[in-house]
Amino acid sequence: MNIQLQYKFPSEQLAYRFLNTVAHLDAEELKVKFGQTDHHVRVNYKYKQGQFDNVASQLDDLAARMEGEEV
Repeated sequence: MNIQLQYKFPSEQLAYRFLNTVAHLDAEELKVKFGQTDHHVRVNYKYKQGQFDNVASQLDDLAARMEGEEV
């Protein structure tokens, strides 16, 4: 199953920092890019079947630490 999430940040700098940090996460078929504006980051990855997948939780926590939120 493919998961698509988008996060919004108060500045382009924070969005870019999030984008670069997420690019190094261990997730299958991970794709990270700017979303609808330079304050948004879109994350796509494949959900790990048959085991607990905490990638979405990690993304939410990381975004919150960088003043972002899922939209």
